Amino acid sequence: MYHEAKHSFASHGVKVSSVEVDLPAMMAQKDKAVSILTRGIKGLFKKNKVTYVKGYGKFISPSEVSVETLEGGSTVVKGKNIIIATGSDVKSLPGITIDEKRIVSSTGALALSEVPKKLIVIGAGYIGLEMGSVRGRLGSEVTVGIHHSH
Repeated sequence: MYHEAKHSFASHGVKVSSVEVDLPAMMAQKDKAVSILTRGIKGLFKKNKVTYVKGYGKFISPSEVSVETLEGGSTVVKGKNIIIATGSDVKSLPGITIDEKRIVSSTGALALSEVPKKLIVIGAGYIGLEMGSVRGRLGSEVTVGIHHSH
């Protein structure tokens, strides 16, 4: 919305004299949206009789997954249709410590308390590019670097 107000409104005949980012309000809106979406997904699971198990799983047959749950136990989930939602994990670079202040993961990037003047995104996957594009629209100078690992 900020980027649109700054760059597109005038071409639609809307003059805005001053546009600024209220980052705390923006972050509160983001947190609210995440909360609503998370509750929405849980509601959809329940409505559609989806069993949700959080942990590390492996197929033991075409219709069974053995899951080491995050609580420390294990269970076998059976079903005709199985969805594996892998989530994501942060991969650090050798010799670099992620402190979530100056060197941040995607999670830390979502919680930054100010818009950085310059931002370097290491990794051109969809999460890194999304982080870069959001900060770019808020005014950061963004550079994207690709890290190849073997």
